[in-house]
Amino acid sequence: MQLKARVQFDQPYTHELVKSSLKDRSKFDWIIEEDITDDSIAEGDKVHLQWLEYELINWDKLASQETETLANSYCIRKGLIRKSQMAYNLTKYMSKHPDSILKTAIPETWLFELDHIDYLDEAMNEVFEVEQDLADNEDRETDRKAFIIKPSMANKAAGIHIFDTMDGLKSLFERTRLDDSDEEEEEEENDEEENEDGDVEEGRENEDGDNEDTEEEEEEDYDDEDEEDLSQIREWVIQRYVQHPLLLCGNRKFHVRAYVLAVSNIQVYLYTDMLALFALKPFDESDLSDELAHITNTCIQTGEDTFVESDSVKLFWDLKNEEGVTQENLDSMFKQMQETLGDLFDACSSEMTTFQAIPNAFELYGVDFLIDRDMQVYFLEANAFPDFKQTGNELQHIIGDLFAETIQLAVDPFFENSGADTSSSSPKEQTPSKFVKVFERQLLGPR
Repeated sequence: MQLKARVQFDQPYTHELVKSSLKDRSKFDWIIEEDITDDSIAEGDKVHLQWLEYELINWDKLASQETETLANSYCIRKGLIRKSQMAYNLTKYMSKHPDSILKTAIPETWLFELDHIDYLDEAMNEVFEVEQDLADNEDRETDRKAFIIKPSMANKAAGIHIFDTMDGLKSLFERTRLDDSDEEEEEEENDEEENEDGDVEEGRENEDGDNEDTEEEEEEDYDDEDEEDLSQIREWVIQRYVQHPLLLCGNRKFHVRAYVLAVSNIQVYLYTDMLALFALKPFDESDLSDELAHITNTCIQTGEDTFVESDSVKLFWDLKNEEGVTQENLDSMFKQMQETLGDLFDACSSEMTTFQAIPNAFELYGVDFLIDRDMQVYFLEANAFPDFKQTGNELQHIIGDLFAETIQLAVDPFFENSGADTSSSSPKEQTPSKFVKVFERQLLGPR
């Protein structure tokens, strides 16, 4: 018997690597079905593995065949990937575990809800510590307290804004309101033109139907390659800005992108090959508005003339001896990351309404850490369906090996007793494991 896999990703970089890893690195021979456009699976069609974009996964098939079908995502995990929900879960966890490493590994965080900029003053009353520090900054020339605000559910640096004054915060939402007004005027002009031409389509329903707040809609709403429509975002998180980050490679700020694999219900592993993603410009604490100095996501850099992939994307372990960084420093950082992830998944997996690890699923997350000048590691966020392409062409082998080891750890063992054909015309290459287990708990079992 041959196993059948459905593989489909919007990003060709990811799609081709997943496909080649299944063909070349799995112990099983796979029939791979591509060009998937929806989640339908014909009656009687046996699909063993769904390695797809979230919205293409057939969840009914996954639920009804717990021992026969495997998917590359959990259905419910907003307690981990939605910043406001995760902040709530972590606050609750730390109140019960005051000695957790999360006490020092998570920058002080506030949930922030804003329906409209006209209600900004009222919203700030709910985060009075932030409001007070911003007021105190007015009398400070130095030692000003800075903050960073992020949409609860967004990626690719969309909506991230750093500020140390109320005017600085207002500028984000005022800019959003102006952009929104321009869009409305443009839509009105288009509507007028359509009415004149008699081409208006009547009776068309909203694609979201009943507008239920499902994870699938969240995934689609915030995973678009275009800039996010920030005027539609109501949920944000505000955090204290780490104002003294570790600066390397030309006095530049960086963050660590780690890949974390969650398997079944539930074991969690940290992949040792991690990336160091650098800001394009040297760090300048006096100018918080310069995104290219403060925001380290490579997606905002690639359009710049000065962008050089090898300068912005490096391997974490290659930072040894970079301006005073020792192997002992890197080992200490890595240990902090392991401990932080252990408590993070302990916190999120304890909240069954917002995170449900099921036996026949696995998921790869992109997890971001920041390191300060004292070598303290801070957890920033976890991203489902991360942008693997930011690894770049020079380090593409990192992602290829990541997928290969994911297959060996999460996919092949699931089908060990399936009776599937393991013969092949060429031997499968088995790579030494670079995954380190950071958490394990038994949550649910097959029905």
